[in-house]
Amino acid sequence: MKKFLFLFLISHLAVAQTFTTVPVVQNGSNNNRINIAVLGDGFTAAQQSNFQTAATNAVNYILNKSPYAEYRNYFNAYAVQVISAESGAKHPGTATDVTEPQIPVANPNNYFGSSFDTSGVHRLLYSFSSNAINQVLAANVPDYDIALILVNSTEYGGAGGVHAFASLNTNSNEIVVHELGHSFANLADEYWYAATGESPNKTQVSDPATIKWKNWLNTGGTGIYPYSEAGVNNWYRPHQSCNMRYLNQQFCPVCKERIIERIHGLVSAIDSYSPANAATVDGNVALNFNVTTILPIPNTLVNTWTLNSTPQSATGNTFSLTPAQLNTGNNTLVFSVTDNTALVRTDNHASLHISTVTWTIYKDALGVSDISAEKREFAVFPNPATEILYIRGKQSFSENVLVEMFDLSGKIIPLKAGKNSHRELVADVSGLLPGNYLLKVSDGGNTLFSEKIII
Repeated sequence: MKKFLFLFLISHLAVAQTFTTVPVVQNGSNNNRINIAVLGDGFTAAQQSNFQTAATNAVNYILNKSPYAEYRNYFNAYAVQVISAESGAKHPGTATDVTEPQIPVANPNNYFGSSFDTSGVHRLLYSFSSNAINQVLAANVPDYDIALILVNSTEYGGAGGVHAFASLNTNSNEIVVHELGHSFANLADEYWYAATGESPNKTQVSDPATIKWKNWLNTGGTGIYPYSEAGVNNWYRPHQSCNMRYLNQQFCPVCKERIIERIHGLVSAIDSYSPANAATVDGNVALNFNVTTILPIPNTLVNTWTLNSTPQSATGNTFSLTPAQLNTGNNTLVFSVTDNTALVRTDNHASLHISTVTWTIYKDALGVSDISAEKREFAVFPNPATEILYIRGKQSFSENVLVEMFDLSGKIIPLKAGKNSHRELVADVSGLLPGNYLLKVSDGGNTLFSEKIII
C-alpha cells in the first residue's frame, strides 16, 4: 500500500537486485491491502526452500493470531528469496550482557549483514544496512507496508525497528509477532526497557480517569500496573501477561485496539463499487448500486445508505433506486461503512475511520441519468471530543465544505468549524453539552458522510 518510494532509493535501483518473489497470501489488489514483505538473510541459493517454508509459516502464524486473524482478509504477503553468498548470521562475540561467546563467533557473508550482539546485547539480531534492505524492497515489493527479515540462525534473537527481524529459533514465530508489535503498531515492550517513552501501551499517567486505556480498565485483566519488577514505579503498562511482555501470550485489549487502528488507517473497507465514474444510464428504470467490502472475521462492518441527505433503510452492499426517488437535476447517493468491532472501544477510539462512495446522479427531463462516482476515506478524531474535533480526508476539501452538528432529535447545533488545511477540517465543540451527536460533512452541496460523535 505504500504509494511512494524514498527518492534516494530511485537512484540506486540500478544496483538493487531482483529476486524470486513468491506470493504467500493474496486477498486482493496491493493498492488496498496491507502488504507484508518477508526477506531472507543468510540463506544461500541451495537453502531457499528452507526460507520459503519459514516465510510461509511466519505469515500464517501472524494471520492466525488475534487481532490479525480477524483482519486477515486485509493482508497480502510475499516472500522475497534473497540469496546470500554464505549461510547464517554474524556473531562477533562482543555482547556485554552475557559471557561470550555463547555461540561460535562467526562472520558469514550474508546479504544484509544481520548480526547478533547489536548494541552489546547478544539476542539483539539486527542489521544497520537499511539502504540494502530498502533497495531490495523497492526492486521486489515496492508497495510493501510491513517488512520482516528472517535470519538463518536457530539461536534466539530478533529486533523491532523500522523493519522487524527474527531468527529461526523454535520461538521464531512468537518473536515475529512481538517485534511486529513494535514495527507495525508502535507498541512498547511491557517488560522494562528504558529507551522507549510514551506509547499506546506505556505511560506515566496513572489517573484512571485520564489514562490512555481508561475504557479498557477492568476488562480482560486490563489495569494500571507499574514496572515494579524493574524497580520502576512511575511508568505503567495495561496488562501483566500481554504478548508485548511475554512470548506465547495473547495481545492485551489495549494492544489489540492499537493494531486494529493501524489496519484501519492503511486499508479502506471498500474494495470496489459499481457503477463507476461517468456512466450514462436510463433513468426510467431502476438503478442498481453495488459495493464490495473487505470483511473482517466475523463481519463487524456497519453499512449505511443516504439519498439526498435522507437516511435509507438499506444496510446491505446493494441498493436499488427507482425513477420516482430521483429528483430532476442533481441527486446524491452515499454509501458509508464503519467497523463496529468490539475489539475497539468506540467511545474512546482515537479515530473513527469512515469509507464512503458518493454517486452524483443527474436526471434530466427526459429521464436520462448521468452518474459520476467518488470513493473517499476519512478519519474523525478524537472521539470522544472535548474541545476540538478534527476531520481528516485523504483527498482535499473544496472551499464549499460544510460541517454541521445535530442532536439526536435532528435539531441543528450551532458550531464553529472550518478548514485547517486542504485535507483537514476543525470544529470547536468546547461549548457542547456532553452527549451523543450526529456529525454531517458536506462538500459542494453533496453529503460526504454523517456519523455519530460523542462529546
